[in-house]
Amino acid sequence: MRVSFCVLFIFIQLNTFAQQWLGISSSNYAGTYGIYANPANVVDSRYKFFINLAGANADIINNYASWGAPYSIIGLMTNTVSSANRASNGRVLYRNTYTEEAVNNKNSTAFFGTDARGPSLMFNLEKAKMAIGLTTRMRVITNLNNTTASIASSFVNGTIRPSIYDIPQDNNHFSANLNGYAEMGLTVGKIIREQEEHFLKVGLTAKRVNALLNVHYITEDIDFTIKPVPAQPRRQIVDIANASGTFGLTNSAAMNIAGFSPKWLFGNAPAGYGYGLDIGFVYEYRPEYRKYKVKLKDGWTTDGTKNKYLYRFSMALVDFGRMSFKGDNLVYQTNAVNINTVIQPGTFNKINSPERLMEQMNTAFNWTDVDYTHAFKVPLPTVISTSFDYAFSEKLYVNATWIQSVRETKGIGMNQPSLIAVIPRWESRWFEVSMPLSLQNGYRNLSMGLAGRAGPLFVGTDNLPGVLNIGKPRGINSYFGLFIPIYRTLPDSPNPCYEERRPRWGQGMRDAMKKRKQRRQWNRIR
Repeated sequence: MRVSFCVLFIFIQLNTFAQQWLGISSSNYAGTYGIYANPANVVDSRYKFFINLAGANADIINNYASWGAPYSIIGLMTNTVSSANRASNGRVLYRNTYTEEAVNNKNSTAFFGTDARGPSLMFNLEKAKMAIGLTTRMRVITNLNNTTASIASSFVNGTIRPSIYDIPQDNNHFSANLNGYAEMGLTVGKIIREQEEHFLKVGLTAKRVNALLNVHYITEDIDFTIKPVPAQPRRQIVDIANASGTFGLTNSAAMNIAGFSPKWLFGNAPAGYGYGLDIGFVYEYRPEYRKYKVKLKDGWTTDGTKNKYLYRFSMALVDFGRMSFKGDNLVYQTNAVNINTVIQPGTFNKINSPERLMEQMNTAFNWTDVDYTHAFKVPLPTVISTSFDYAFSEKLYVNATWIQSVRETKGIGMNQPSLIAVIPRWESRWFEVSMPLSLQNGYRNLSMGLAGRAGPLFVGTDNLPGVLNIGKPRGINSYFGLFIPIYRTLPDSPNPCYEERRPRWGQGMRDAMKKRKQRRQWNRIR
């Protein structure tokens, strides 16, 4: 039995990852990608229109096992490992010595997920000092939290571990959650103060979320012993003295019914659906606000093509809400206490569907249909997102981002791990480069990233050591986006309207001093 507790099988086999986008989300040219960090970013952007075509993020991170193989995680995932690290049958060679474990962890965690951002757009309503955004995305988030070292070691190494045979492993627990859902959002932003050096804008996103799949296994207490099978050294049994917790899932039909029909998108056809809310504000301090004032034929306005702040502070509550799951033929959950249960070799194998997982769980713990109920609720991964951005020049910035999860990690539901990051960046209209330095995974993992934008394309990673296989990384991350940018402009001809820059305070005095200096220089030359 490669892994005693079946949850990890289905989580890993689904190849799920997660989201951060640190290298692009703080940019003044993030477009719709900035909306997910704070909905107020939709208004007063550098774009008149921004149309997102496609974007995706992939992320794995944990605090228990570090990668020490002679090939990278990317090589393993893309099947590009060299022949020197393959067996004669072409199978990639992996040894347990490639993994270094933090065996003294009291709380081992792992985070896997994907964030695919589909067609989206945002546009400014300049006269109304408002902006509107429409976004779509699909997310898969997997959390493993509150995990004792014995359970984490079993997940990583399986049950073929002679060093612990016949040794009781008591007082263990873990919380495993896998969630996938589609999301549609409507964002509205409004400038509510633009007075001299003070600028304030607010934003709100309302979104509909439709479930694609859910698997959760919350184990409050489990005591087990791994025992070898006599005369079969590669087979073991797991003798469970006590196990109590909650197990639930949606079956394959919950994903198969997903589509573009109005009933699934907006009705009650999904196995689970609900609503979410993002709300936030952005404050900018603009000490040189006068030089950005422009006079047009119908009055004075602010130059929307320029960043105008010395520093910017923002805060948002993101992903507040929940999904409700219900359906006799789609949704299953059981709260169970099992004692003196023996899991035989081969009980958990070839888990390729939720039905297969449920069948094997029923076999292992002697559950039947009457043990299941058909409704539960799952909260969205709510966080408070805070950001401070300082402008050293027109193109050079340093950003500090703090994302704090506010969800309980021991129960059912998704969690976005907390992090703090410092992100220096150089940005212009068509090009940008940033280098995030972050403390991720609940402030447990230190990582460095690199991201770049050129025209309508950006690519990046928040975990460069994982991509390059440097220093035994504990995760990997990458993202990209492709979009159509239509920038804000000011009239360049006096015919449609007159354009005049408002003179800066003291400009007349500076001009007089400049002319006086020029006269002195001319007199010396004569």
